[in-house]
Amino acid sequence: MTRKRVFKSLLAVLAVVFLIGCEVSFFVAFNGGTSKLFVRVTDAKPALPHGVEAVFITFEEFFVHKDGGKWYSLPLFQTPYSVDLLKLQAGRTTTLVQPASLASGTYDRIRMSISSAAVLRDGRFYAVAIPSGNLVIEKGFYFDLRDGRTTDLTIDFDLSQSLAATGSLSAYSYELNPVLHINNTEEAAAIRGEIAPETFAEYDTTEAMVTVFMDKDLSGGFSTGDEEYTRIVVVEDNPAFSIFWLVPEQGYTVQIEMDPTGPPAFEQFIFPADLQKGVTFLLNQSSLI
Repeated sequence: MTRKRVFKSLLAVLAVVFLIGCEVSFFVAFNGGTSKLFVRVTDAKPALPHGVEAVFITFEEFFVHKDGGKWYSLPLFQTPYSVDLLKLQAGRTTTLVQPASLASGTYDRIRMSISSAAVLRDGRFYAVAIPSGNLVIEKGFYFDLRDGRTTDLTIDFDLSQSLAATGSLSAYSYELNPVLHINNTEEAAAIRGEIAPETFAEYDTTEAMVTVFMDKDLSGGFSTGDEEYTRIVVVEDNPAFSIFWLVPEQGYTVQIEMDPTGPPAFEQFIFPADLQKGVTFLLNQSSLI
């Protein structure tokens, strides 16, 4: 091959590379840049039957859906990934999806699959029934991924509503129907309170049930149609409590039961304006309940 033909061939190759480069640059410019998504999982201090020491959930897959587009599979921290949710209390989280690159834009749904679950109670493991054998959970949640930035989401896997116990003391049985609350991690709100020793003494009990309802009609109190958001157990030996991972700028009603057969011992409505992004609301004006 002559030097001239070699030179022409080289120019042709460079032209192809240039065109490919232009196409790639055009594609990126047209479709936007890339961002990263980081996903955590957590649970509040759930109201579960006495003796429950651990609740293991095994995650298999995780997807996000781009608004007007398609589903994207994201790698879990491990596959499969078994997590003891009872260790994730008091605001603690664990990584579910490590920072993963995605096209910038708006995403509108999250989907995950769970292959198994188990409860450790009184030193013995019990299998948890999962609908369809392999449970696929899909939940609508809008979030934006901006160019060059990392978006941090936290999924509150609410065991107090997700895990149902049936059977007798000699034959426990459990079923899993997940209830998830999703938040931008840095925007999640919280509620804090403390029950006075005198209140426990008045009702002659060592435990209290704190239930949070989402006030759908903003009536300023509990009413038909209000949706239970979560519930936790507070014990006399540790009377201060916090409820984490609340969706901000929503109305909530907090009820505290000291006697399950009677009316609530305490009830307070929280206006959306008082629960802004990242805010911790103090019940009873910071006084003991």
